[in-house]
Amino acid sequence: FTEMPTDNFVESSFWNFDALFQPQQHPARDQHDTFFLLDPAEAPQLPPGYSSKVKKVHSQGGYGSQGYRYEWKVEEAKKNLLRTHTTSASARALFQLARQ
Repeated sequence: FTEMPTDNFVESSFWNFDALFQPQQHPARDQHDTFFLLDPAEAPQLPPGYSSKVKKVHSQGGYGSQGYRYEWKVEEAKKNLLRTHTTSASARALFQLARQ
């Protein structure tokens, strides 16, 4: 057992919501007491190959899912916020492990 790092308190909407397949227009994004940042307002970049897969699943489906059938927006995914839960840290850790 190795504890994963959870000390990144500023997170992008991509890791906090999109990578966990919560639709961009879902009201639960507001119910988490989400506080968006003004400076820096956006993440510098998202993982290119992975973010395109997440976009496809949101908008068209995949892996047995029909998706949410909406236009997924990278501008929304890049918004920085104060992390609302540690599951985003799990998503990042699993992504890094898969790349190894």
